Amino acid sequence: MTTSTASVALPPASVATPAPSARLPLRSLLILSFGVLVTVTAESLPAGLMPEMSADLGVSPMQIGLLISIWALTVIVTSIPLAKTVSRVDRRLVVGVSLGVFALATLATALAPTYGFAFAMRIASATAHGVFWAVVIVYASSLLAPSHLGRGLALVTAGGTAATVAGLPAATLLAQGLGWRAAFAALGVIALILGVVVMRGMPRYVPEPASASARTAGFWRDPSLPALIAFGASAILIAVAQFASFTYIRPYLDVSASVDPAWVAGLLFAYGLAGMGGVVAAGFLADRFPRSSLVAILVAFAAAFALLTLAAGVLAAVIGALLVWGFAIGALFPLLQTTLMRIATERTRTLASAGIVVLFNVGIAAGPWLGGVVGGETSPTVTTAVSAAAMVVAAGFGVLGVILAGRRLAAARD
Repeated sequence: MTTSTASVALPPASVATPAPSARLPLRSLLILSFGVLVTVTAESLPAGLMPEMSADLGVSPMQIGLLISIWALTVIVTSIPLAKTVSRVDRRLVVGVSLGVFALATLATALAPTYGFAFAMRIASATAHGVFWAVVIVYASSLLAPSHLGRGLALVTAGGTAATVAGLPAATLLAQGLGWRAAFAALGVIALILGVVVMRGMPRYVPEPASASARTAGFWRDPSLPALIAFGASAILIAVAQFASFTYIRPYLDVSASVDPAWVAGLLFAYGLAGMGGVVAAGFLADRFPRSSLVAILVAFAAAFALLTLAAGVLAAVIGALLVWGFAIGALFPLLQTTLMRIATERTRTLASAGIVVLFNVGIAAGPWLGGVVGGETSPTVTTAVSAAAMVVAAGFGVLGVILAGRRLAAARD
């Protein structure tokens, strides 16, 4: 069954699910957003707790860094197969159980007697995180009227930006005061509470089975696939560009931009605030100018990297480029997710949501490696130049996706 823009978020009539309200379901969206905040904070938490974890578990900082790498690898390997396995299960149940499993694994990490045990619990946490992310956007979409889709998904994905701006710093401060185990324990308790709240207080949503005609046509003939593939190619390049340069942002500011060390924390905080501004803007843009704003953000992203490369010695240009970069990365994910949810059919919606998470995690894994290979520590402007080039290609795929999306939606309306 294909889904037009006008019906993308409506649950099927055959399922006992409340219809989307004409009002924004703020409580439900905030619950999901907090779930995103907690899981994304846990994803990168070892980076903020590296000295404490290294000393307590008796391993090198590099081994603590592997706790982040194994997380990304686990999400890449497990998200799509598990999302397919639960594709016909009540989304409320999937979200609640995945938060519960995540909570238990995170609490177990806080009690880890050895590094090996912590490593195993990170795999368990990441598996639950991948399932949660595979369905949370689809679930949120089912709660939203079409006119609120952009704002609603922006609010849910804002939890990821908030994790960088507030979640990780807060967890790091807690660890410095009470130890690294307290930070993991706190996240586990919060996730467990959220899981219970989802199970007891959120509405059901069971996806409608694909129609007989859709099954007969075959998956690879699904009308949404061409646009989804184009956006997927764009997504992996965006993630590579982002993490190739952001991993080496300190060397860039120190070596290339010659920024006073006293300014660095303030600049990174401003970058994070710009990201939150991008999320807010995306909520309005996605409901009014969804495809044109996505293209504009991709172009701005590429321009920011180009400016960081060509004007590294000009402080005003560097500050401006960092603000544009932060705004763009904040706006990009909600704009992209909204577009995917509008063009995907019921058959491909879960795959689209899970696939974008997998592709971003591929970029998270490959980006820092690429940045290091091209000289991230000693020649950071080479890295920003590579990111600019990757973003130009990503913008090209994005434009192609927008064109294909327009055709897909036009065909669905006919």
